[in-house]
Amino acid sequence: MGSNTNLIIEITVKLIKFRDVVCPNCNKSILVSRYSYKHNNTEYKCPTCGELYHPCKLI
Repeated sequence: MGSNTNLIIEITVKLIKFRDVVCPNCNKSILVSRYSYKHNNTEYKCPTCGELYHPCKLI
C-alpha cells in the first residue's frame, strides 16, 4: 500500500480538483483515479509503479 509521504499540499489540492498530476514517486506517468464511478477523487494510483495515494487523508 502507498503512503502519503511523497504528497505535498499543492499536489493534494490538484488531485482533489481533478487536475493532471505526475506521480511524485516515479515521475513517469499521470496519476489516475482508482474508482471511476464512486469516490473518484479519494484514491489515486500510478499505472506505472502501482503506488496508491490518498489525498483526502493528507488534509
